Amino acid sequence: MNYFVPLQNFSERVMKKHSLQLYLMLCAIVLSCVGCERGKSFIGADDAAEVSEQADSLSVDSMDFEEEEDEGLHLEGRAMEVFGDFVFAFTHDKRFQSERISFPLEVVNLDGSSRRIKSGKEFRDEFRLPGNDYYVMLLSNRRQMDVFQNDSALKRVSLQCIDLAEESSMDYVFLRDEGRWHLVKRHHRHFSDETDDFLRFYHRFMSDSVYQQSCLASQLSLSMENPDDEESDMQGTIDPSQWPVFRPEMPSEHFVNIDFGQDLADKGRVMLVQCGISNGMMDILSFRRSGERWELVSIEN
Repeated sequence: MNYFVPLQNFSERVMKKHSLQLYLMLCAIVLSCVGCERGKSFIGADDAAEVSEQADSLSVDSMDFEEEEDEGLHLEGRAMEVFGDFVFAFTHDKRFQSERISFPLEVVNLDGSSRRIKSGKEFRDEFRLPGNDYYVMLLSNRRQMDVFQNDSALKRVSLQCIDLAEESSMDYVFLRDEGRWHLVKRHHRHFSDETDDFLRFYHRFMSDSVYQQSCLASQLSLSMENPDDEESDMQGTIDPSQWPVFRPEMPSEHFVNIDFGQDLADKGRVMLVQCGISNGMMDILSFRRSGERWELVSIEN
């Protein structure tokens, strides 16, 4: 059951829980940024080639991926792989990864030139996929979130490592064939027309604290889980001066966006969703265009 509480009580009751959430999200985003910065790798939006069922063998060499024990990472017995489970295994288990890359893997560079990678070792030597469990989705509305959650309908997903300063994205394109996900392409590209306006705004929003403060709605809606009752939410509004107290940790220079085919057709609204692949944690920040400016209008977590 949702209910409103006086603002001063609302602040007091959520501070302890919110501080823990900020710490956890900070750790997650740092891992994501490190993964992208070290590899300078990103993901593309072009249609990929058909998935090959066979991958070449590869020797087990030293690498920077975090390889975990063989506990729940293998998905071969499942008729339809959930993308979240798959990408966790793909980024944590190098043997599983080598089996799920369609070689020769097409690589498109930022200047438009292309080449092919022929082995898993070559892939690992050159690229570093982030191995954290937190990702971002840029959406126009909640219906698009429902599409992603209905995983069985997904056939193509890109993990897009966004570099805001460079205004580019390195896209790792995955296709699902007969229930199994495979990496089929890596594409380094400039921002697309439908997202570049918001991403340029967001980069300034995160790098300029004065500008950030000016881009907050006069009454910012806030919805948070009740720390005393997990079955209910706490809802209220805050003014811009209270934003630093409730502001969640947000990606700044780099983040990993999940592109499952959604578009930003509504040019006046963007929902930035920070989600945990395996733990259900989620922050939703809704931005709306007001005249020539974007404004942050609501936060949910």
